[in-house]
Amino acid sequence: MASKQTATADMTVDEVAEALESTRVNVLLFIKRGFLKGHEMQGEWMVNRESFAVFADSEAGRSGRAPCQSTCSRAGGCGSCE
Repeated sequence: MASKQTATADMTVDEVAEALESTRVNVLLFIKRGFLKGHEMQGEWMVNRESFAVFADSEAGRSGRAPCQSTCSRAGGCGSCE
């Protein structure tokens, strides 16, 4: 029963990417940087739906792109600062 609750409370990385009009890579970066709450389940990363709702209303969520970190060695070369 708990797995059904988890399934409805979570979104796949692909679902989040589609909702943000972004990519899987950006969604995984959002998880890694702590912008989204995510966990791995059976080899697939899942995103907490409540975390997604809050993030989607943020500036980064609206742009669908991971913000550069000030310590980035590429200094915006990845395109996420454009």
